[in-house]
Amino acid sequence: MFPALKGNGRIWIYVANRPLTETEQMAIRVELVAFCASWAAHGNQLSADFDIFHNQIFVLGVDEQVEAASGCSIDKATAIFQQIDGQLELDLFNRMNLTFLDNDAIRIVKMQEINQAYISGLISDETIFLDNTISVLSDLRSKWHVPFNDAWAYKKIKSVTA
Repeated sequence: MFPALKGNGRIWIYVANRPLTETEQMAIRVELVAFCASWAAHGNQLSADFDIFHNQIFVLGVDEQVEAASGCSIDKATAIFQQIDGQLELDLFNRMNLTFLDNDAIRIVKMQEINQAYISGLISDETIFLDNTISVLSDLRSKWHVPFNDAWAYKKIKSVTA
């Protein structure tokens, strides 16, 4: 993931509430390639890259060993994702949506529905959980996909099912 980013920088993960069409993905890629090429902090070019995973998850990364993202540059990144979200109504900023991988497709479970999803078998201990709270590139590479019973979110159901 992100072979162009050699250092251990920061990442931002945004999950769409639905899979993107090919046309949507192509338009977003064009927009984000241009954004990454011009993204700067205090006038210094950032070494940044992005990708779309599973047709539904956007990840933006910056190599902070080259140049650190600043408050203003992070605001610019947030603004571009707000623009994409506004155009396509993807609910990118809803942090109450938990993301699971189900046969290479994304399954979103709302935090308030996690107990029922677990009890009903929609998700299990072995279901792959995508930890979209991580913010470091090395964690994306090593800790993003974990079995649900190894995830922080698993603790949300333990008290109900124990």
